[in-house]
Amino acid sequence: MDIIFSASIIASFLAGMVALFAPCCITVLLPAYLASAFQEKKNIMKMTFIFFIGISVVLIPIGLGAAGLAQIFRSFHREMYIFGGSLMIILAIMAFSGKGLAMIPMSKRIMPKGDMTHPKSVFLLGVFSGAATSCCAPVLAGAVTLAVMSGVFWKALIVVFAYVFGMTIPLFIMAYFYDKFQIENSRLIRGKLLELKFGGAKKYIHTTNLFAGIIFISVGIILLYMAISGNTYWAPSFQVGIGNLLNKFSGELLNKLSVLPEYLWGLLIFGLFFYFIYKARKKVEK
Repeated sequence: MDIIFSASIIASFLAGMVALFAPCCITVLLPAYLASAFQEKKNIMKMTFIFFIGISVVLIPIGLGAAGLAQIFRSFHREMYIFGGSLMIILAIMAFSGKGLAMIPMSKRIMPKGDMTHPKSVFLLGVFSGAATSCCAPVLAGAVTLAVMSGVFWKALIVVFAYVFGMTIPLFIMAYFYDKFQIENSRLIRGKLLELKFGGAKKYIHTTNLFAGIIFISVGIILLYMAISGNTYWAPSFQVGIGNLLNKFSGELLNKLSVLPEYLWGLLIFGLFFYFIYKARKKVEK
C-alpha cells in the first residue's frame, strides 16, 4: 500500500481497495456487512451508505490528523476485539430470536413481514469495523500528512474520502448488482420459515435470520479467540499472498491511470459516489 504516499486521489482510492484485504479489515468488515445486508433484504444500498458512514466516523478523523484516536485503538486492540466479538454474539442471539422481525400469524404459520435490520445496528457495526480497520490508518495518515503539508486542507479531506470509499467500493458494487438483478426476489434471499421443536415447545426462525446469526456468531467466536490468544493481527498465508499480489497490481495500475489529470479522477470518484446515492434514494422511494 505504499502507493498511497503519493497523496493523489486515485492512489488513495486504490490503496483503500487493497486495504480491505488487510487481516484486521476483511476479518471484521466483510462478514459484518454481509450478515447485516442478508437480513435487510431491501434497501441494501441505503444500508451500505449507513455502514460507510459508520466507518467514516472513525477513519476520517484519524486520516485528518487525530493520531491520538488511532493510538487508542492500537493500545486497546485486544479489548476492542473482545467488545466486537461480544457484540457479534449479541447480534447473533437477536437474529436467532427474531428480534427486529415483525411477525403476523397466518393460520398455524408465522410469516415474516418487513425488514429485519435496524439502521442503528448497521451504523454500530460500521463504527466497529472502522475501529478494527484502524490498523491501516498509518498508511492513510501518511498520504494525508503530505496533503496537509501542501497547505490545502480540502485536498486532505478528499484524499481521506477517496481512501474510505475505495475500501468500501466492493460493498457498493455488490449492493448495486443486488438491486439491479432484484436478487431480493430470489428464493435464497426470500428464504422460508422453519419450525423447530425443542421438547414440547415450538420455535419459529426464518432462514435469513438463521444465516445472519450463523455469520455473526462465527465472526464473534473468531474475534474472541483472536483476542484471548493475543493474536489480533493474525492472517493466513494465502491472505497475505493475495494482499501482496493486489499491492503489486495496484501499483502497476496506478502507473497506467496516472496519465489522466488528478481533477478528472476526483470528478469520476465523486460522480460514482453520488450515483450510488441516487440509486439508494430511488430504491427507497419505490
